[in-house]
Amino acid sequence: MSKGMCIVALLLLLPAGSASTQEARSSANRAPRAESGAAVSFDSARIAWESGDYPESLARLESLLQSPDTDEVLEPIALLTGELYRVTEVASDGNTLRWSRDGRVAAYGSGTGAGRRVHLIAVANGAVRKIADVPGFGVALAPAGGEAAYLSVQEFPALRAARAEQDRALAAQDIAAFRRQRSEVLRLESELVRIRVRDLRSGAERSVAISALVPQTLLYGSDGSLYIVATSRGSQGISQIYRVAAGSPPVPVTDAAGLKTNPVAIAGGSLMYAIGTTRFAIRNIANGESRQFEGSSPSVSLDGSAVTFVGKEAGANTISIVRLGAGAQPVVVKRSDRPLANPSLSPDGRRVAYQMMLREDWEVYVADSDGKEEIRLTREIQHDLFPRWLSNDRILAVVGESRHRRSHVYDAGTGERTRLFHNNTVRTVAPEYEWAPSPDGTSVLIVSERDGDTVSPERAVYLVNLAQKVTKAEVLERVRAGGRNEAALRMRGEAMFKPVAEAVRVAVADVSVTRIYGYEAALFGFGSKYITKPGNAMAIEYILNTLRSFGYEPELQWFEPEAGARSANVIATLRGSVNPELVYVISSHFDSVEDGPGADDNSSGTSALLEAARVLAKRPMPATVQFAFFTGEEAGLYGSREYVRRAVANKTRIVGALNNDMVGWANDQRLDNTIRYSNAGIRDLQHAAAFLFTNLITYDAKYYKNTDAHAYYEVYGDIVGGIGSYPILGNPHYHQTHDVLETINHRLVAEVSKTTMASIMLMASSPSRITGLSAKRRGSAVEVAWTAAAESGVKSYVVAHGPPDDPTRTSITVTEPRANLASVGPDAVISVKAMKHGGLESWDWARTEVK
Repeated sequence: MSKGMCIVALLLLLPAGSASTQEARSSANRAPRAESGAAVSFDSARIAWESGDYPESLARLESLLQSPDTDEVLEPIALLTGELYRVTEVASDGNTLRWSRDGRVAAYGSGTGAGRRVHLIAVANGAVRKIADVPGFGVALAPAGGEAAYLSVQEFPALRAARAEQDRALAAQDIAAFRRQRSEVLRLESELVRIRVRDLRSGAERSVAISALVPQTLLYGSDGSLYIVATSRGSQGISQIYRVAAGSPPVPVTDAAGLKTNPVAIAGGSLMYAIGTTRFAIRNIANGESRQFEGSSPSVSLDGSAVTFVGKEAGANTISIVRLGAGAQPVVVKRSDRPLANPSLSPDGRRVAYQMMLREDWEVYVADSDGKEEIRLTREIQHDLFPRWLSNDRILAVVGESRHRRSHVYDAGTGERTRLFHNNTVRTVAPEYEWAPSPDGTSVLIVSERDGDTVSPERAVYLVNLAQKVTKAEVLERVRAGGRNEAALRMRGEAMFKPVAEAVRVAVADVSVTRIYGYEAALFGFGSKYITKPGNAMAIEYILNTLRSFGYEPELQWFEPEAGARSANVIATLRGSVNPELVYVISSHFDSVEDGPGADDNSSGTSALLEAARVLAKRPMPATVQFAFFTGEEAGLYGSREYVRRAVANKTRIVGALNNDMVGWANDQRLDNTIRYSNAGIRDLQHAAAFLFTNLITYDAKYYKNTDAHAYYEVYGDIVGGIGSYPILGNPHYHQTHDVLETINHRLVAEVSKTTMASIMLMASSPSRITGLSAKRRGSAVEVAWTAAAESGVKSYVVAHGPPDDPTRTSITVTEPRANLASVGPDAVISVKAMKHGGLESWDWARTEVK
C-alpha cells in the first residue's frame, strides 16, 4: 500500500460527529500504515466514540497514547477529542477584535454603556502581554503597532440619568420607553464623544480636536495617518471621511452624498468604503481620485492589488474583481442565478473564495482571479460561511448558525479541513462568535462561549496559535480528564436512576416510531401553524383530540397573543399519586413561522411530547406531570408566558420543567441532540436518561434565552432542562419554507421522547431541590438550615461542604432540616439534598456559600 493510500485509509476512520475526515488530513504526514496496530486501535476507539460509548473510546485512546505508536496517531486523536493547535485564553470577556497590520499588537473591547473599555495586547510567538486597558470603544490600531486611537465619552449627570432610565425601561420590558431612552443616550453620547490617541510605547495620550463632528468609526491609513468617518451635528443621511491630527482641524477627504461605512485602508495609500448598501468607493488619498462601483461586500487583497465584490448583471448574481490601477475595470469572475456572498481575495490577489447557495445551505468555493479552476471547498450539510484567507493556500471559514458556529482551516487546493477551535470536553459545546486572523495568518483571535454558557453576557477571547500544536502529554491528560468525567457522570446517573430503572425500561419500550411519524405527518399537513394562520387552529384541535384519545381531559388556555389573533395552549395533566400539589411540566411549542410548515421547528418536539403523553397516560407518578403544548412561540414566546402567568395566578407549584424544541434533524448518521439547561442537576440527569435507556447521544449547553424555557426561568428560576438540536440550530431548514417532513429523522424524535420520559419519571418520583437554604458561620463551624422537603416520604438529608472546585468533598446525613458542620474551610460551598425511602434523592443539590 502506498504512503498516500495509508494516509487516506486512516483519515477515513475519523467521525463526522467530532472531527470529520477532512479535519484530520493536516496530520496525514504522520499517519500510520492502515494495517498497523495503531490504525486498528484508533479505528476501534473511533467506532466507540461515534456510537457514544465514550468510556470505552477514551480508555482505548489512553492506552494508544502510551504505546510505541503514539506519534503515528497523535494528531488524529487530538482532532477526535478536541483541539490540534495551542489555544490561550486572552480575556474572560471581549468583543470587536482588531490586529495591527504588522501583527504585533491586537485589541478588543468589553463592557457596555459607561463600562465600555478598550484592551490592548502585544502578541509574539503565541504569547500575550497586556499593554493597556482604558475606558473607551471603537479602537483602531496604527499599521506599525505603535499607536492606537479610540473613542471616549465624557460622563455627565444628564448622560448617567438617561442610561439609568434606559436600563429601567429594559428591565420592565417597556420596549417603547427603552427605544426613546436609547435615542436620548445616543444623542447625549454624540455630544460628549472625543478621540483619544495613545502611544503604545510610552503610554502617553492626547486628544484630537474634531470640532462639531460626531465620529462613528476610526481607522489608520497604510501610511499611519488617522481617519474618521463622521457626521456633522444635526445632519442626517450624510457622513464623510476626514483626516485628523493633533493641533489641526479635520480635513475632509470625501465629499459625495450618502452614509459612508465599513472603511478599509488599502496598502499603497487608498481608502475603500461603502456608500449605503449597494455602492462602494475607492479613493486614492495622494491624488484625490475617487471611483465608485455598484456592488456590495467589497473585500481587498492584503497586498492591495485588487478588490472583489458582489454585484448583479442582467439579472444574474456576480462576483467581480477590479485591479487597483489606472482605469482598470471590474471583471466578472463568477456569474450565477444562485445567491452569492462574502467574496474574499487571497493575500496576493490571485484567487478568490466566496459563498454560493446551491440548495438550502451555503457552500464555499474557490476560483482563480480569472474565474477559471473553480473548486467546491465545502460539502457540509450546514451553512459554510465567511471565507477569509490565512495565506495564499489556506482559508479560514465557519460552519453553522449564529448561535453555534465552529471554525475550520481549509487547504484551498484540496478542500482538506482541520478544526481550529474546541473546548476539549466530550459533551459541552463551544459556540464561536468572532474570528480575527493575524495578517500573517499564523494566529487567530476568537470570541467564544468555550464553557457552553450562552446565558451569561461574558464571551471570552482566545488566541489560537497555528504555528504550535498540542503535545502528547496534553492530549493524554485531555483524554484522561474526559474519561474521569464520563465515569463520574455514569456512576451518578446509574445511582440516581437505580430505584426507577426497571419501570423506565418498560415504559420507553412502548415508544413507537410509527406513531410518532403519524403525529408529525398530521401536523405537517396543516401547513403553517403561525398564530394568524388557519393551521394554528387545526393543530389545536388535533392535539386536543389526540390527548383525549389517550384518556386525558385537556385544558384549552384561550387568549389573544396579538390584537385580532386568538389561539390557545393545550394542557394535559397526569395527576400525581402522592404529592399532586407539586407539578413538573414537559412542554413544546406547536406553532411554526408564518411562511413555513415547521416540520422540525417544532412539530418534531410536539410529536415527541404527544408520544410521551400517550405512554405515560396510565403510569402516574408521585408528583403531577403536565404536558404543555404552547402556541405563539414564533411570534414572541406568547404561549409559554401565558401558561406561566396562569400558573402564578393559580398558585401552581412548578418545581421542575423540560422544554423540547427542534429535535428531529440529524446532520449525520448519529442520533444526537443538545441538552439545553439552566440547571446542572437536570443536565446530568438527562445525560443519564439518554445513555441508560436510549440510543440518543447528548451534548449540553447552558441555554434558555429566547426559548419557551425562558418563561419558566423568569418566574421559577433555574429549574429548566430540555432537548434541542445538535449542532444548536444547525438545521439549514430552520425558519424556512423547506422545513419539511422529509428532512426529519423520526427515530431521532423517538429517542428524544424516550429520554424525556425517563427524565420526567425520575424527577416526578424524586424529591425536588431543597429551598430556603441558609448558612451562618460560627468560627470554623457553620450552622445550616433549610425548609423541610415538600415531598412525602423524605427520610433524611445529605449535607455536604467543600471548596468551589470540590463542593461535596465532606458530607454527613441528618434527619431534620438543619445541621451543624465542624471545621468548614473559608469560601466553602454548602450543599444539601433530600433522600426518600428506596434511595431516591433530590435531582439537584441546593447550594449556598459561606466566607
